[in-house]
Amino acid sequence: MTIEVILFCSIFGLFIMASYTLGLRNGQRLAKRQEITMPEINPIKVVGEIKEQQEAKKEKEIEDLNMINIDNYDGTGLNQLDFPS
Repeated sequence: MTIEVILFCSIFGLFIMASYTLGLRNGQRLAKRQEITMPEINPIKVVGEIKEQQEAKKEKEIEDLNMINIDNYDGTGLNQLDFPS
């Protein structure tokens, strides 16, 4: 039980320190009349970007296999690589 209490206290302490420093930084920006920008976290956009990267990677692999097959072509089906499904 004591390990859990120590762990929770240290994690919450880190959260408190992070919010304090963020508050100080935002307070300084307010005092200097600067604009405060918060990071935009949109999980739908993040997932969409990850899917686009995966699709681009698959297309690149297929393109590379096509180039390898073109280089290895000798009029027969030997030395030709199969495409992943």
